[in-house]
Amino acid sequence: MQRTFQHQLYACGERPLPAQITVGENSYRLSQVFKNDFFAATALYEYFNKSQEPLVPTPQQIILKLNRQEPFLGLPLAWLGEMLCSHQISILRHLNHLNATPRFISRYGPTGLVYQYIPGRTLEENTEKLPDDFFDQLLQLLRQIHQAGVVYLDTNKTDNIILGPDGRPHLVDFQISLHIGKRFLFSRRLAEFLRITLQNADLYHFYKHKRKLAPELLTPEEYPLSRPTSKAIRLHRLAATPLRKLRRKLLRHLQPKDPLTSQNNPSQPTK
Repeated sequence: MQRTFQHQLYACGERPLPAQITVGENSYRLSQVFKNDFFAATALYEYFNKSQEPLVPTPQQIILKLNRQEPFLGLPLAWLGEMLCSHQISILRHLNHLNATPRFISRYGPTGLVYQYIPGRTLEENTEKLPDDFFDQLLQLLRQIHQAGVVYLDTNKTDNIILGPDGRPHLVDFQISLHIGKRFLFSRRLAEFLRITLQNADLYHFYKHKRKLAPELLTPEEYPLSRPTSKAIRLHRLAATPLRKLRRKLLRHLQPKDPLTSQNNPSQPTK
């Protein structure tokens, strides 16, 4: 009973990810599981038949993200996985014109999606000095995302910000991002208020990272922007911090060894 409950804390339960998948006419082999939590399992796949060149340009590495499939406490949650999958596909399509965000490739079953793998190191694991223009380019990327009507909402996580091999920034994992159109919730005024408020939260976390990782580049005008003056940010922190600590304690006590990420995988950044 306890074992069943413990595995229900993972998106795929005890089921392993497929060892091989087919996308279009191309086969890919499982290379590494990056992440497995309540909402989704994310893994890297590599082009399988290295001896045979594809007829059309084909990504050599892709990401498969399987959203929630497992029931929880007797409640079916595959509908949630389908909703999360459709939501993230919609966000990626809104950003398809950008080179620094993952490009959507195809759907995989009812709860899965396949998208472009972006190589590099996350800011969380990077130990080298960042290029001097890294944060200028990251700010430009955030502005482009905002211009597309999307708020990222995950800028606070340094493991979502990738330093690419070319020294340029990339953003991954748009699971909780939102596209706020002009008639979001049927109100132009409410849509504009939410969009500005949430975009400012994105920018606050951006300036906070810049203050911590490249303080010599932070201008006097930018410094106040790196401090939490927004009531929304303060209220979120007040509510989220104790809940996050409680969740981590519960998971350490309840969760078994992760059936997916406990595999002997080579070291890779989380995507």
